[in-house]
Amino acid sequence: MKRNKINPKLSLRIQPANKKNRRKKVSIQKDSFSIQSSKKTEEKKIDRLSIGPSTSRKKKKIIVISKKIPNDVAKMKDKYIDSKRYKKLSKWKNILKGHTVFLLGNSPSIVKHDLSLLNNYFTIGINRIFFIYEPTVLFWQDRQMWITDKKNLIKCKSIRVCRDLADPRDMFLNFKLGLNPFRFTMKPQQMYGRGNSGAVAASFAVSMGCSSIVILGMDCKYSKGKTDFYGNNKDHTKYTLNRCREAMEWLKKKCPVPIYNCSKIDLWPQRKLPDVINEIKPKKCDKRFFSKLVEK
Repeated sequence: MKRNKINPKLSLRIQPANKKNRRKKVSIQKDSFSIQSSKKTEEKKIDRLSIGPSTSRKKKKIIVISKKIPNDVAKMKDKYIDSKRYKKLSKWKNILKGHTVFLLGNSPSIVKHDLSLLNNYFTIGINRIFFIYEPTVLFWQDRQMWITDKKNLIKCKSIRVCRDLADPRDMFLNFKLGLNPFRFTMKPQQMYGRGNSGAVAASFAVSMGCSSIVILGMDCKYSKGKTDFYGNNKDHTKYTLNRCREAMEWLKKKCPVPIYNCSKIDLWPQRKLPDVINEIKPKKCDKRFFSKLVEK
């Protein structure tokens, strides 16, 4: 007789006769417990809806997703935050009727002018002009300005106007910037064109209803190895000068108001700043006068 081999790893399991009944009892108890617990949770939900939040010791953490205000901005007074102090740019349309705008670029030739002559007039300074002069309006479009010069931007006493994407903390007055080509929109809150802040600032000036524009420091050329009056701008590329030239050519062809050139660029006759001021005799519009016009 052949016997089946027994696997030594297998062991006999002897169960008591009443084990199945025990399991059933345990399962019944579990079911009754789950039913009771579900009833309690429902009662708690009803209580919370009718009475309010539970006073139990164990409370679930409620995560609220919100835009945090940085401490340095939260502590600042409203008078230092332009978005709270001044009217929106959409209210700036034609606010400068009859006034001349002096547009200050960052090219090396800007330092050769006596900028104190402009203290009584309306000025728009581009990018890092605050190193040598505080204009009526500081204007920029690149987010890099905030990354590298946040402290300077906050300290600057000019009215600060920039592209919405260049103002991560909503501190300044913002405009939207569309793609090329450049064009005059007559809307201070909407500009078009990329690659040159000077042309965008000129469009901004025209939308405010200015009668003429005087450009300084918009050379579209370098001097003694410097890209700008303060040194070398790391963000400049091999295309920067070409884009500057193209933007100034567009400005010459399309600008609806006269342009007086005090920069080292050959698209217009080159003029000296004192001579231009004596010729056009611009209306006085200093910082205090203009800030009162746009204050809320």
